[in-house]
Amino acid sequence: MAMRFRHAVLLATAVSLAAMGLSACSDGAKARSGSAAVESRDLVAPTLHPALRGTIAEFAVLAENAPLPVEGYGVVAELPNTGSPEMPPTVRTLLTEQLYTAGAGSFTGGTQHLRPEDILSSRRIAAVEVRGQIPPLARRGSTFDLFISAIPNTQTTSLEHGLLWTSDMKVIGLTADSMVDVSTRTIAKGRGPVFVVTPENSKRPNLRSARIIGGGVVMESRDARFLAYTPSFRVTTGIERAINARWPNGRLKFAAAENDNVVTVRIPPEYNGDPQVFVDLVRHMYLAQDVPGFTQTKASELIRALYEQDAPHRNISLALQGLGRTIIQSHLESHYTSPNLTARFWAARAGAALSDVQGFIVLQDFATNPKLGMQLQAIDAITQVAMQGETLRASTVLSELLKSSDLNVRLAAYNGLVTIGSPSVTTLNVSRKFMLDIVPCDAPPLIYASQTGAPRIALIGRGVMLPAGTLYVSKDNLLTVNVAEAAARTDDGGTMLAAAAEVKKPEKNENTTLYWRGTLGDQTVSMKSTAHLVAVVSRLGYTPDPKSPEYDPRQVFIGASYQRIVDMLRTMTQEKLVTAQFYLQPAPEPILAPSDLAASARPEGSTAAPATQPDTLSLPGVNPK
Repeated sequence: MAMRFRHAVLLATAVSLAAMGLSACSDGAKARSGSAAVESRDLVAPTLHPALRGTIAEFAVLAENAPLPVEGYGVVAELPNTGSPEMPPTVRTLLTEQLYTAGAGSFTGGTQHLRPEDILSSRRIAAVEVRGQIPPLARRGSTFDLFISAIPNTQTTSLEHGLLWTSDMKVIGLTADSMVDVSTRTIAKGRGPVFVVTPENSKRPNLRSARIIGGGVVMESRDARFLAYTPSFRVTTGIERAINARWPNGRLKFAAAENDNVVTVRIPPEYNGDPQVFVDLVRHMYLAQDVPGFTQTKASELIRALYEQDAPHRNISLALQGLGRTIIQSHLESHYTSPNLTARFWAARAGAALSDVQGFIVLQDFATNPKLGMQLQAIDAITQVAMQGETLRASTVLSELLKSSDLNVRLAAYNGLVTIGSPSVTTLNVSRKFMLDIVPCDAPPLIYASQTGAPRIALIGRGVMLPAGTLYVSKDNLLTVNVAEAAARTDDGGTMLAAAAEVKKPEKNENTTLYWRGTLGDQTVSMKSTAHLVAVVSRLGYTPDPKSPEYDPRQVFIGASYQRIVDMLRTMTQEKLVTAQFYLQPAPEPILAPSDLAASARPEGSTAAPATQPDTLSLPGVNPK
């Protein structure tokens, strides 16, 4: 019965792919967008607010606006004999070919001693099912989270601290069943350190399932396609004309009407950081915007709508933004002081997005004055505006908000500073395993760790020193941090930066011992650090790069994994070893089956151009520990 159900799911997926115009050919041939007939008869046009009628959203819908499920088989390596060589023969054949393709068993590559057959016969590896969702509009090279689980009915007991080797991700990648002739090309790669964190209220996590934070890498950009609710060349060519007039690009137009039903839209480079912003603007553009007098008349109508209690205020603000800068003085500025706070905010948001300084100042008031309400929305609006060029102003406002007594405000301000690339945040790339953000300010220490998007630790506020006599021992007794005696305490940001910069060489006041015992008992490492928490984190995670001209094979290092360091920070704060607040970003819901993919409301990961991610080799590399 289960086999029949699996066949039905595969065949239904194949039919869906064909209906969406996606290629399911093994040779990777791609049909031209819009060349196949796309049915509009099942599309239902939305009921819009009267002021928004005439926008592109009234005539067309964004196709492929849902996450694209991908899956595949992979190998988790570097396990301390908690894996299993067990796997179905078809999966073993697939993974063997995958390892050969990656370069294992190659005389020319010097890996002839790494035979895939031997690798897959070890208890230090585990065959896993890998699943993920490529977000809508994802750019080539952007990342998304992966969820892995040990293959059922195998003796793998734990994937903790493992390393997922590079795996092929496909729309249909978890079948090797010869009865179903379905195959799709590789559209993403999966790789990275395994991340398993015990939930706060659970003492027994499921160690056979785990997450690879930002481990999926998109190989093909997902451009936008708009489908007309009613086939009409007048509509599709009108959409094409409106977009290309707003974002001119010479002969290489961003929008192209493929037929009377489909408009294909490429994302302009300036929106690669957040393509959803571009699509939102497009949806709220008016097709009649080039008609004389239309802009001023429509602006008046939209302003009136801002004062309606139940109006879609964000959509109306986007429509105002789409009308352009000519409405700032004539329609927006007079509402920046309106006693109606909702109208004031959304008018200011539209103005600030059009580079009006007065509009930005109003947003600043909302962000810094919690009594006005909409504080988090103001921080988000300031962040979006800053991505269009107001970085310095936004950085000043957001940096001040790091001192707020409201945790949500502090986190939103930090996220905004990272998003806009503010100089207020110093980011260290710790051996391409995780990003360490140092965000000094005169406020109580806050330690932040991510669980989705990209591995990231932030030390926010005053610097943290481990007190004299601090003793931390990991739950598996492999990692020990011991502070012997007190060192001079300095909390300024400059000292935090200096401590992080001294990871590779000795420093004065190194009164902290970091001790590591290998998972198989075959390795012990002892090294010194200062008691600065930023130095401890940096030194624990540091791994020398064999390709660096400064590489010294005799250099002592621990190379702790992101998960191990996050576990350490959480335990240190829980046990009051350090005086700081710890915040672990909520984890996304795991993806365990195709049905879970369809039920997920929002995909994890970034649609933006990639941040620096841990570089995972296809063959055995550094033990993530």
